[in-house]
Amino acid sequence: MKKNLVIVESPAKARTLARILGNTYELKASMGHVRDLPKSQLGVAIENGFEPQYVIPREKIRLSAS
Repeated sequence: MKKNLVIVESPAKARTLARILGNTYELKASMGHVRDLPKSQLGVAIENGFEPQYVIPREKIRLSAS
């Protein structure tokens, strides 16, 4: 059976939500933010309606590929 994926920030939240949502959902913890605004730039494109420009922290790149 195909499961819906839900990604939350912490393992504790994943366990709690798994009890609530049941077997039809697969819960994974990202262990913190998966993407963030860049520290060395403004982080938003002013000319594009303040659209955020996200970066993936180096330590999270491996997690985003799996």
